[in-house]
Amino acid sequence: MNIALIVYLIFLIFIAARSARHVKDIPDFFVARKGASAKAVAGSLVATILGGSAVIGAIDSGARLGGAATWFMLVGALGLLALIPFAGRAYQHGKYALPDLVESLYGKGPRLVASLVIPVAWTGIVAAQIIAAAKLLMTFTALSYTAAAIVAAAVFTGYTLAGGQLSILRTDFLQACLIVLGLVVLAGFALFGGNPANAAPSLSEILQGAPAFPFNTNFSSLDLFLLILTYGTTYTAGPDIFSRMFCAKDTATAKKAVFTAAAILVPVAFVIGFLAVYGVSLGDVQGARITAIAKAVLPQPLIPLIALALLSVVLSSADTTLLSSSVIICRLFDVSNEKEIPACAGMTMKDAGMTPLTKARIVILLNGIVALLLALVFTDIIGTLLLALAVYAGAFTVPILWGLLGLKAKPKFVAVAIVAGGVLALAGKLCPALPGPLGGHTGDILMIAAFVVNGIVLAAGREHLSKQV
Repeated sequence: MNIALIVYLIFLIFIAARSARHVKDIPDFFVARKGASAKAVAGSLVATILGGSAVIGAIDSGARLGGAATWFMLVGALGLLALIPFAGRAYQHGKYALPDLVESLYGKGPRLVASLVIPVAWTGIVAAQIIAAAKLLMTFTALSYTAAAIVAAAVFTGYTLAGGQLSILRTDFLQACLIVLGLVVLAGFALFGGNPANAAPSLSEILQGAPAFPFNTNFSSLDLFLLILTYGTTYTAGPDIFSRMFCAKDTATAKKAVFTAAAILVPVAFVIGFLAVYGVSLGDVQGARITAIAKAVLPQPLIPLIALALLSVVLSSADTTLLSSSVIICRLFDVSNEKEIPACAGMTMKDAGMTPLTKARIVILLNGIVALLLALVFTDIIGTLLLALAVYAGAFTVPILWGLLGLKAKPKFVAVAIVAGGVLALAGKLCPALPGPLGGHTGDILMIAAFVVNGIVLAAGREHLSKQV
């Protein structure tokens, strides 16, 4: 296992080194010079989406959700399909990152809000991926948690700062293939007999007693609606999704890539749902349930394949999230100086001894170190990851889609909508159940209110704007 892991990590570093030789300027580094093919963008989308929370978290939720865990990726596919009508306009208005799109739609004020909020949340998400990677490495190797976290962070931070978007697109395609292959192989062995050395349960035994798909007592139609609002919309208007699209060579390529990724996610969703149900049949397990399934059903020679697939699950999300956050930080200081320059962190081309690429790489390195420190201090923040996504969705989904529909609103109203939506979404996640007939749904009501209030504020800003014309 250790040999396979070392070979895999060395291969990732080799890809990064080759990519770094082709990086000449900031457009190369941030958006792969906007020349990526549909295959490359689709592979990167799939690899990014099938992150630790999507795969490991969904399968771990099998005891509670059963077959309804399938909805995580089905909702993701639905979110991507909803993006396609907006993809052309988003591609035309975007440049390097989502705040660029926000500025194009609404101006510098709302962009500043987006540039301040997103990197904070996304650094926490990078930390969560480091935690997941460290725990996986601990499962398959003799590394301690601290050593595993440092190794994982060093690898994806290293190849991200070396080759930027070019590294990520190339490694993501490889990782997407590994992830899908690993999941299919694992589900195949679980379904058709498993490891002969273990007494694998029959299909009827697997399904017996597990919560059903599409709905069950632990997952209602209301839960699906909220999942679409807080999770699915991040696939329609999320910074990582847009950062993949902005790498495409043209609008048609971007749309084709989004559709291809959605088409891949649908069957993968049912594979994940099946594994979530299968995991329930194993009873109580230590660590991630997907690793318990692998050890229960796979022949020993295939264990390294699943280990590499699971490590790819985490690294493929961590690198994209790290670069997205770092690009926004770089661009934030450009905006504060009110001039369009390709340098990072507010440093001009006159700064001695530092090129814009060097400054971008320093930002990525510092961002990766902060995420690593968070991962070393807080060893269980998957809940924080989902919290960050929900707050992002409540704050940004409606304003972004509003602008992509061609609707206008005054910048100050947009900023208020973002803040109000984010605060309500945060309250919805943190608010305890209150007494009364609807007390158990207090958080749900606040989450829905985040989107409603967001829309009302934007509509008020649009009406106000029309009176000024």
